[in-house]
Amino acid sequence: MSVAGMPQVLGRQKWVKTRIIATVGPASESVAMLRDLVISGVDIFRLNFAHGEYAWLSDLVRRIRQVSAELDCPIGILADLSGPKIRLGEIPGGDVFCNEDAVFRFIRGLASDEPTDLTCTYEPLIDDVKPGDRILLADGTVAMVVLEKDPASAWVRCHVIQAGRIRSRQGVNLPGVALSTPSVTVKDRRDLEWALQNHIDFIGLSFVRQAADIIELKRLIEGHRPKVTPLIVAKIEKTEAVADLDNILSVTDAVMVARGDLGVEADICRVPILQKQIIRRCNELRIPVITATQMLDSMQTNELPTRAEVTDVANAVIDGTDAVMLSGETAIGHHPVQVVRMMDRIAAEAEPLVHAASLNDLRDDESRRARPITEAVTRGAIAASEYLQADLIVVATVTGRTALALSRLRGRVPVLAFTDREEVARRMCLYWGVTPILSRVVQQSADALLAFVLKWGERHQLLTSGSKIIVVGHTNWLGETHDLMMVHVVP
Repeated sequence: MSVAGMPQVLGRQKWVKTRIIATVGPASESVAMLRDLVISGVDIFRLNFAHGEYAWLSDLVRRIRQVSAELDCPIGILADLSGPKIRLGEIPGGDVFCNEDAVFRFIRGLASDEPTDLTCTYEPLIDDVKPGDRILLADGTVAMVVLEKDPASAWVRCHVIQAGRIRSRQGVNLPGVALSTPSVTVKDRRDLEWALQNHIDFIGLSFVRQAADIIELKRLIEGHRPKVTPLIVAKIEKTEAVADLDNILSVTDAVMVARGDLGVEADICRVPILQKQIIRRCNELRIPVITATQMLDSMQTNELPTRAEVTDVANAVIDGTDAVMLSGETAIGHHPVQVVRMMDRIAAEAEPLVHAASLNDLRDDESRRARPITEAVTRGAIAASEYLQADLIVVATVTGRTALALSRLRGRVPVLAFTDREEVARRMCLYWGVTPILSRVVQQSADALLAFVLKWGERHQLLTSGSKIIVVGHTNWLGETHDLMMVHVVP
């Protein structure tokens, strides 16, 4: 059964509802470190496909599943596809300073002999850009504008409008440029096949531009006919994705506000507003949403975060994010466990300010809802738990939809979600306020489920005399399944 959210686990705050995603890297790849990170609060581990060979990634999956079995705790895995990330080629001497008003050229190839002739990993760049387009380098610290283009598309000449130093292999962003490359690259297709073979729970698609990108990824997944279909996480990091947000939300399973490239593609001052707008829209549509990038970045080297970072994490929680994600902090940082505990502490402090969702604000379509009776029962369960000041909501679920319905309502009372399907338990690791527990007790009656919870609560010292439990379950009567809500007071 899950340790996530349990107060008796060292380092984990009591019933923290915001999920924590941690990127795995050299600093966190050992079984011992993975175990410590889960105990400290990690619900999902992220595999960054921009780094690492398949043999290493396979070892990571094996270790994560080993830790999950040892702790008897569902742990999700997110495979983050690289997408069409554009990088500079080799620069003579390794770097060059771009003075304001200087003129550079982009030429084809991966290396140049002249420091003012630049190359990149995306060969169609020369074909796709046109005069007036911006080219941003080194995380947006250097900016150029295209002046002219060779008629034969052999080069484009650019004018530096924001000075700075650029280095070989640094990132290139083309805000507003319609790229001719597909969102799912050849490398992504190989990585996707590996992820499906290894039964990964979530697939992150980088640099999504439009809903068609998600539809194409779904088509590719269906073509492999996997035993378990992973949930797709659309990473919103391009202005085109922001413009097509509603259509993307209509086809994706989850969303990531990827503030790194989003802060380069869009005006950096807009990022906080875009974050709030995306989270609010996802909350309305019952779509899990992740907030990512530089959340506790200074803790890669420092033992404590800055005040601004703490405020940033807290604001994301108050905005309504389902999960917060750590990248370099846990992948290559010096203090992986401390950074997860800090994230957990910040979420615990901020969550009392998360307001319960108004039923009038939920605008999701039929495909995202549980059955109408289940919807009514879950809403009644949240209302009853608040009125009675209950200690726990317990739900039995086969697909996870009932747990998601409870999660979306953002109730004060923690939810224990029981399922007998491993893939569903791992998916629920992304649901705000839900602690998934894998057990066959869901195949039995509501009374059996309640008896199990009472023994479980006693064993973990979570329930005492007078504790109130709301059970959302089912009973079989005349061969039909009926949803029910039951209130139990511990003797």
